[in-house]
Amino acid sequence: MRLAEARTRVSAALSRWKTDDPSLANRVADAIAQEFPDQAPPDSFWDTASSSAFRDFFVWGHDHDFGCGRVRTGAMSTRHLEITAEAMQHGLLPADLSGAGVLDVGCWSGGDALVLEGLGARVTAIEEHPIAAKAAKRLFELIGSSTQVIESSLYAERGDWAQSFDQVYCSGVIYHVTDPLLFTRILFAYLKPGGSLLLETKALTGADGLCDYSGTMEKGWNWYAPDEIVLGRWLVDAGFDPAQVQVLRRANGRLLGWARKMAPSALRETAGFSRPGSWLEQEV
Repeated sequence: MRLAEARTRVSAALSRWKTDDPSLANRVADAIAQEFPDQAPPDSFWDTASSSAFRDFFVWGHDHDFGCGRVRTGAMSTRHLEITAEAMQHGLLPADLSGAGVLDVGCWSGGDALVLEGLGARVTAIEEHPIAAKAAKRLFELIGSSTQVIESSLYAERGDWAQSFDQVYCSGVIYHVTDPLLFTRILFAYLKPGGSLLLETKALTGADGLCDYSGTMEKGWNWYAPDEIVLGRWLVDAGFDPAQVQVLRRANGRLLGWARKMAPSALRETAGFSRPGSWLEQEV
């Protein structure tokens, strides 16, 4: 698919959440602004408040168009449109998700989830930041989205979600977590056989099997930024067949990773695993 067509499809999916009623647009936009104000300027918070602890402040995430000229701008701008369109262009995200159960990991204020639901998916979103989770939940309530928001860390893994989702979508999250292999194994476990995972991440330049580590010495809560080889190996070690893994370098230097779960799989190597003896080591 050409990128222009993919962008058109994603824009159409997002337009579902716009209203042509000015009074409604103003009412919803004003409610969101009052209930969830930015605690730092969205266009410059990386240079100021991002040095604070993750849960200590809130800024809006993806831009949201309420309709009738009312737009809430966010720190993530239009990344939800750009990343989904690029993934669709490369065949990593279906253009039609009708009937698919999708888990959106790290939804922040909800932009990605709205694209996915606009494409037809039944979306469950998970977000560990308490204000962001509440903001997404409130936005969805006001605009009529049926996406369910779970306020929780992904590391609080749920065995009842094993083999539950057709798609897992995880954009701009994995480099913010301290244990990426455990994280990826949980995502593998939640997929149905035949289901696929899409990851987008900050990355290290090069393809040498290396990770850039930042930790708390760098603002932005960044831990491990992989190169192409590392991201691919995380996916394989999480349980995906190497033949069903793709990693693409985006024009901005970040990575898109995709993998399809062909069948349940036990963890390939349990030595040193973060959850020894847990259900995640078994065939899932």
